[in-house]
Amino acid sequence: MNGQESMDQVWQAFYTGAGMLWQALWALIFGYIISAGIQVLVSREQMGKALGERGPKQAGLASLFGFISSSCSFAALAASRSVLVKGAHPVNSLAFLIASTNLVIELGIVLWVLLGWRFTLANILLGLLMVLYAYLLTALWFPSGLAEEGKRHAEKAQQSEGMDMQHDGGQGSWRQKLTSHAGWRQIAHAFFMEWAMVWKEILLGFTVAGFISIFVPQAFWDFLFVGNSENPSFWAVVENAAIAPVVAFFTFIGSMGNVPLAAMLWSKQVSLGGVMSFLGADLVAATVVWIHGKYYGWKYAGYLSLVMYVCMVAAGITVHYLYDLTGLTPTERPSLQEMVRFAIDYTFFLNLAFGAAAAWLFYLHFTGGHGQQHQEHGQEHQGRPAHEKA
Repeated sequence: MNGQESMDQVWQAFYTGAGMLWQALWALIFGYIISAGIQVLVSREQMGKALGERGPKQAGLASLFGFISSSCSFAALAASRSVLVKGAHPVNSLAFLIASTNLVIELGIVLWVLLGWRFTLANILLGLLMVLYAYLLTALWFPSGLAEEGKRHAEKAQQSEGMDMQHDGGQGSWRQKLTSHAGWRQIAHAFFMEWAMVWKEILLGFTVAGFISIFVPQAFWDFLFVGNSENPSFWAVVENAAIAPVVAFFTFIGSMGNVPLAAMLWSKQVSLGGVMSFLGADLVAATVVWIHGKYYGWKYAGYLSLVMYVCMVAAGITVHYLYDLTGLTPTERPSLQEMVRFAIDYTFFLNLAFGAAAAWLFYLHFTGGHGQQHQEHGQEHQGRPAHEKA
């Protein structure tokens, strides 16, 4: 391969990643606007008080709170720790964490845009099943004293940081907040913080997906994920679902960044169970495991990681066979290059409209004093990892 061919491939990789991001941009903005609004309307202290007991109702409520929260993996980690410290049962904190990275609105919208409604539905099923399996598994196996040890460690870690990511809007009802200029400034601040935490993850995810689609040959994926065919055997589905989180561990990318990589895996003939397990695997990426170790200590972090791994593999396999039984399994496997389309179409106009909405929210943020506060806060905590600034 000569230099010109290599440069052509590099260009094609960047073009593919940029094209996928263009297709999903309006959906990302739309989802984060909704997420920012919810974070202003519902405080984490209210969540903690409502989730103090273990039970199906509380686990379901925790999942609902996670569904309407941030989809940034690092933000979700900080939020679930905060909910635990403020009184939530550890199982409900785990349900909140799973839902906040797998059931969030923006994730479903982007999946729909890139892969179709069936993948959005599959991801909803994946998140619900992971919560259910986590609830059952922790009922069977939860080492005595481990939760209290993890909570004590979390309290000390949070106190040592001297902060707690909180977009709570303070006084006033949700109607007052939505109909006041001050309320929208709070939403704008939350929206800005969302993008400040997640933009690198999103850019990295789409760029990596573009490069992998161009430079990694199909033979590698055939070796890594066995049984790539329209009708994989049961053991092939199990292997795909088990190996996908291992791949995610080494990508270091969070939930939103995993979406284009999941689309890439689907285009490479990986089974539905493997793709779904990969979508849930942002919770066992190396960075997430490391942060859990800092937050809760390594014993509790190891327990959480093992429980979540078992749940995502089991949920991925379950979704695969539920779709197989109902005939919902998608049959088309478009390449990432086929998903790229720069044209004057509905995507163009949606990106313009939501881009204008994002610009307005950024304007509110920087003209409402939050921009200066954010800069001062960044100087004060210079040198901290991004997730600790969140």
